[in-house]
Amino acid sequence: MAFEILSAKKFAVKLKATIQASGRLGFTAETASVLDLKSGKFAKFAKDNEDKSLYLIIVDKGSEEAFPIRKSGGYFYVPTEVMFDSLGLDYQNGNIMFDLVRKPSLDNDLQGQVYFMKQRAKRKAYHAHGV
Repeated sequence: MAFEILSAKKFAVKLKATIQASGRLGFTAETASVLDLKSGKFAKFAKDNEDKSLYLIIVDKGSEEAFPIRKSGGYFYVPTEVMFDSLGLDYQNGNIMFDLVRKPSLDNDLQGQVYFMKQRAKRKAYHAHGV
């Protein structure tokens, strides 16, 4: 048998990305650190045509298919407004959040560091009653 120890260190940070009202896909500082994001890296996206799942692919080289990773102040983002508009994602009425789940089994096929973009369920609005 072959075993792999699943290190707690590897799973200590919940990786997150958010489509902001501007259409940019932004990353938390912790996520940017784990993904080793920096200027000069690029992001590609893949869509599973069967279940419509989205995947983020971090790559070191630019191409016609890749978006530049940019930095503004202390955070990193990808200029994705036109892409998310074409996918019909309504980010203008509230941020859309994703948990990123590492999928190394797809790295070779998609030619980069692959993360499944698991969309978070929207929370129901809380309404305070009477006072």
